[in-house]
Amino acid sequence: MNQIIFCDLDDTLLRPKTKEVLDEDVEAIKRWINNKNKFVLCTARHHTFLNNITTKFKSIDFDCIGWNGAEIYMNHKVICLYPFTNNQFLEIYHGMYKYKDYAKVTNIDNEYIFGKLSLYTTFMFQNDPNKILSQTIDEYIQNDYKQIIHINYIFPNKQKHHEFYEDYQKNILSRTNHYQCKETSDYSYDITQQQATKEHGIYQYLKLNNIPQKNTIAIGDSLNDIGMFHFCHMSFCMVHGHEVAKKQATYRVKNIKDVINILENEI
Repeated sequence: MNQIIFCDLDDTLLRPKTKEVLDEDVEAIKRWINNKNKFVLCTARHHTFLNNITTKFKSIDFDCIGWNGAEIYMNHKVICLYPFTNNQFLEIYHGMYKYKDYAKVTNIDNEYIFGKLSLYTTFMFQNDPNKILSQTIDEYIQNDYKQIIHINYIFPNKQKHHEFYEDYQKNILSRTNHYQCKETSDYSYDITQQQATKEHGIYQYLKLNNIPQKNTIAIGDSLNDIGMFHFCHMSFCMVHGHEVAKKQATYRVKNIKDVINILENEI
């Protein structure tokens, strides 16, 4: 039975800061696929993100566990999508309203809406291929709006990051556990539907394709990847990754090529 890699994008396949893809990684991935193995993206991004920022994989339409498991894209189409209902989104947004300026939300059309347009959060994503709406979240929800699928809070310091989760526990978690609130870095949290995690997305993908869990490999770099490190049979963390994530992985590597070399030597 051939093996399947689930690979994170930001700071993993895409290099830190530059978001470039190494040529040697491209060659290794194509070789991996040509040998009848699978390579699936597993990311907090939309399934179109990679091919919108690089032409190096223009001939490949990767399957993808997108938006941290809120989207499963397979065989050139979206198979599963788990957006918030409007009432669910408003429950979270209003419950955490004091942090609205730090919020970035993504709707089902892959458009970004920010809590405050002039804040650093907007500038962090200005080079993304996603459309950034000119409305704030407060303005966006005044009319009929497309459902939100992903909520991201990004803070300027660790103190604000810590305060947010304390308030989330009091304002949201004490009333409902319908949502998944994940610490994705020392400065950020992602909120999705309860069933939307990378590891649950992988589980569903395996079930849909009748692939055994023992054939799975995870590659990532962040706190957001620890769940799939634990779920998959083997895991690799980038050497520049988060210290906690590195301790949870089977191996530490510099690039994707190194992962594939290790796997090919073990097969």
